[in-house]
Order: sequence, then structure tokens, then C-alpha cells
Amino acid sequence: MNNTLWLCIVFVSALTVSLAQAGEQKAVQHNTVDSYLQQHRQAGDKPNRLIEQSSPYLLQHAYNPVQWYAWGEEAFEQARRQDKPIFLSIGYSTCHWCHVMAHESFENPGIAAYLNKHFISIKVDREERPDIDNVYMTATELINGHGGWPMTVFLDNDLRPFHAGTYYPPEDRDGHTGLKTLLQRVVKLWKEDRQRVEQAAASITLQIQAIADEAQTGEPLDANIRAKALNNIAMRFDDEYGGFSAAPKFPRPGIFRFLLREAAQNKTALDMMVTTLDAMMRGGVHDQIGDGFHRYSVDEQWRVPHFEKMLYTQALMVMAYNDLYRFTKQETYLQTSRQTLAFVEREMRDANGGFYSALDADSVSPVTGKKTEGAYYLWSQDELKKLLDKDEWAVVRDVYAIEPTGNIHHASAEELQGLNILAVDEDAPDLNAKQRQWLQSARQKLFKARQKRPRPHLDDKIIAAWNGMMISALVDTANLTGDARYTRLAQQAANLLAHKFVDRKKQRLYRRMRQGEAGVNAGLDDYAWFVNALLALHQHDHQQQWLDLAKQLMQWQQQQFYDEHHGGYFEAASDHNLMFRSRSIYDGALPAANAVVIDNLQQLADITGEKKWRQLAQQAVDAFAASVNASPSSAAWLLSVLVDD
Repeated sequence: MNNTLWLCIVFVSALTVSLAQAGEQKAVQHNTVDSYLQQHRQAGDKPNRLIEQSSPYLLQHAYNPVQWYAWGEEAFEQARRQDKPIFLSIGYSTCHWCHVMAHESFENPGIAAYLNKHFISIKVDREERPDIDNVYMTATELINGHGGWPMTVFLDNDLRPFHAGTYYPPEDRDGHTGLKTLLQRVVKLWKEDRQRVEQAAASITLQIQAIADEAQTGEPLDANIRAKALNNIAMRFDDEYGGFSAAPKFPRPGIFRFLLREAAQNKTALDMMVTTLDAMMRGGVHDQIGDGFHRYSVDEQWRVPHFEKMLYTQALMVMAYNDLYRFTKQETYLQTSRQTLAFVEREMRDANGGFYSALDADSVSPVTGKKTEGAYYLWSQDELKKLLDKDEWAVVRDVYAIEPTGNIHHASAEELQGLNILAVDEDAPDLNAKQRQWLQSARQKLFKARQKRPRPHLDDKIIAAWNGMMISALVDTANLTGDARYTRLAQQAANLLAHKFVDRKKQRLYRRMRQGEAGVNAGLDDYAWFVNALLALHQHDHQQQWLDLAKQLMQWQQQQFYDEHHGGYFEAASDHNLMFRSRSIYDGALPAANAVVIDNLQQLADITGEKKWRQLAQQAVDAFAASVNASPSSAAWLLSVLVDD
């Protein structure tokens, strides 16, 4: 695609966002779980136990006829006392297929009655309790061959999984077992062949315990580990569309950071980074009207996203584009970071300075009145022609390849057929000055029109780890731009976490806050990313308070998560109610928490001159060396931050 065209589109996007910030920022009316709860209260409906919870995901199920329990001893005791299996359902509030299964099955009186009679049913918000999610996701992948959400797991009274899957339709469908059939089979097995249940639970538990701990001893990192990692990444790289897997394609923040570290010595690393981030900027995975990035792309070209917008995605993409700007000095990349942060400030920031978790993939279609995926972001040709004048329509049609019957042709996006996504077409023509003005005015009109649509659900809980990422991204951008606004936003968020999430009396950090209430004991990722943010702030504004708090949190982290025998850190604290605690150095959608901890330890050693921090960092590296040697590219974030001897 012509680079001049892309630069002009980015410029227009910046003007559009500036308009949104100046004139529309205060007009954003969030759509939260509170409206759902209010509707049921007004109708006089009777809630279940989840009404006492804070999690938006659990509250979304508070009026199900299923008699849900939250994760905890009350549910476990009932399962033991009544000798019933546990039906464990794990998801999150902005998950499309979680909504589908809730509507089809958990709002179904017949299925609910069967669950209430034969099971103890437990709901878990994976974003509040990633430690629980990690244990049972490992089991689901072992049993089912793949994982995902909603996660459906059957447990015995010792919390051991004996069967697991993801989404189930309510009835048998197209050769797939329905939830009704599955529940009946599990009940029959539980009552008539308990020995088989026990054997399956014992076997699966042994397997997931073996998988969960990636720490090993007695093997140093390979001397050429970075070259091996780069080779692994290059073998998986899509040189046509960018990315490092077949569809669906996710952002890979660890790989992004590693490639930029290697780019100075290896042009291939830079080329892979540029190809991928350019394709993501142009694609539908990047919101071309309101900015920000969707969670992933369902197709190989980054055109058709899964429409959730996660806070962590925004933070990590800002870091990636900032890194690429540092290397190339192309303003396009820095502008993308700034636009992403403008979106976050406008639509995901709490009045007290924290940042909300996510925006839903689904929203109510202004045409059909039904909640569907992507409804907030998609356009029919007729709607575009009605909103735009003739010249604006012509340039929008050509730049975004608008089609009368819709430009979404991916097989997995059937419900999106007939609609158009705004993704810059690779064959888009060059634009003259007048056409660029038309494109600018068209985008402004579309932004204003979209603001009037029913908004996606906002998960308004504030998560420590994800806020830490966003603070680090803000500080990084402040360092690049000298813009004091980013510094203030970072400081305000850090102050909120310092005052609301840090419990000095109990010497612990909390993971989440909603409506002013903090709770849920933090995991390793919360400590890791908040400390990372505090160190970034300290080095940026030189305030001693940030360094003092970082050191305090590192001491608590050491007490609660450190493995005294092997080095490295467990991902859950010692007091979490789990079958076992995992330790990982491999990146997933998020960088490995242990890799972030190692980075923090190295930084503390440099800042304070205290050798103990570097010794702890080295012990952690040694603990995971064998796993990193076995799959170097899976530990890309670690390799990107590791300090050479």
C-alpha cells in the first residue's frame, strides 16, 4: 500500500480523535452491569447468591435460575455434604460466547433445574481469579484438545477435574454433544461408576501438576538462545500479512519486544516487526474510527476482529508502537500510540484515575434491536451513503473497500454478513488534498454517528496488573513525547492503586477494585506490573515515594510467592485455595509474570546498587533455563529484558 496514503489516514485519524476529546469526551455514557441489575430489580426478580459479589461477570449471572455459588469453602462444603459433583463455569464479562451460553443454557429453566438438583454450580471470573483459570484451563486443554471461554469443567469433591470442555449448545447439534446430554452422562457416571471418576480425576490432576511447573534446575541458558528464538519466530512468521501464527491471530507483545531488541543487529527482525504492526494499523483489528485495538483477528489479514477491547491490549500495543518509533523515527507509529491512549482516556478511564478492564464484543444493533457481535463498529453501505455526502462517500468506499453486500467474507463471521468493516484496503488509491479533506470530514461524521449507537457493555472493575501495564505505557509515551499529560495520568493511576489496593496492615496487594471496593488477593502478575509501573514512574519523575513502594511490594512478593527450593516465583500466593500453584516463564496473551519480575529485580539492582536483587533475578533465570532452552520463542519477553553478562 502507498505509504503516503497511510500517513494521511493516520493524520486524519489524529484530527478525528482530537475532535472527540475536545467535544465528546464528557458525553460518553457507559453501559455497565448496573443497568442489567436495575432492570431485574424493577421487575421484582429474585436473585441468586451471586448478587453479593462485586465482579461484573458474576453479577451478569445473578438473576439466572441456576443457583450459583462463588468459588469458596461454602460451595465445596455443600458438594461434600450432598455428595454432588461440581459444575464449574469460568468466563469473563466481555466474552461473546459466554453470553451465548448464558442465554441458551443458564437462563433455561429446565437446564437450571437439572443443575440445581444434581450439581453444585460455581461461577468464576477468570479476570479476578486467573490462578483458578490457569489450573482448569490446563485440564481443559488436556481433556478437550483446546481451551477457551466459557470453560466448562466437572470436578470431584477434592476439586479435581474429571471432564472439561468449552462452549456447549443446550441440545445436541450438528454432531456436537449438547449440555443437557452431557449433564445426564456425568450424573450417570457419578452415581454408577464412581471409581472411573476417581481414576480420571487422579490421572488428569497428575498430568496438569506436571505441566504447571516450568521451573527446573541444573541447566544454564544456551549461549546462543536469542539466535534460536529468532529462528523459531522467523519459521512461524507470515511474511505476507504479518503475525506469528495461522488465523486466529493475536498480538504477541513478547515477540514484539524481543524483535525490537534484535533489530539493531538483524534486519529480518525489524522487517517482521514492521510488516506485522503496519498490517495491524491498517486492519479492522485497529478501530479506524475511534482508535484502540480489538483483542485479536479471526482472519489472517487482521481485517476481521473479535471485537472486545481489553485494557491490557491497549497498553501492550502502545509499548510496541513506541518501541518501533524509537527504532525507525516514523511519526506514524508514535501517532498510533497517542491515538490509542486518547481512546483509553476517553472510554476506559475512571473518574478517580484508574482504568477499566474491557469493552464487550457485543452490543445492541441499532437496526435489529438484538445484541450481536461487532454491532457498534460495523456499517451497511446504505447507512454510510445516508450519513456522508457524495464526495465523502466516494473516498470512504475506495479507501475501505465498501461493498453493497458487505466486505466481511470470513467463514467464522456469519452473523456479520451484509455489513462492512473499516479496514484500509491494500489496493486503496492515492488521495489528493481535496480527497484527504473529504476523508477527514467523513470520519468525523462516522465517529459522531457511532457515539449515538447503543454502547458495548463496559467491565468497570479496575485490575491492578492491567493498570500497571497502562501506567508503564503512559510513562513510556511521556518519555518519548515530553507531554506532561501522560505523566499526570500515570501518576493519578499510581496514586489510586497505592491508596486503594495496598493494604499495609495486612501486608498485601489487592487485585481488583469496583465502585470503590478493593478485594481479591493479588497474584504475581499484579505485583509484577505494579512494581514495573512504579519503577518507570520513579525513573521518570524521580519521586522517592514510587521507589519506596516498589521495594515494599517486592518484599511482600518475596514472602508470598518465592520458591525457596528452586528460585523463581509461583503465580499464586501461598494462601490461595488451589490444588497446586503454577510457575511459568512462557508468554501467553500477556507476558509471563516471572519475566516481568526478573526485569523488575534487575532494575532495582541498577537503581539501588543492592546486590540481593540481581541475585534473586539470576536465581529465577536459572530456575527456568531448561524450559527457555526447550522453547526459546515462548519466553520472548524474558529474552527481551534479560541483561547480558
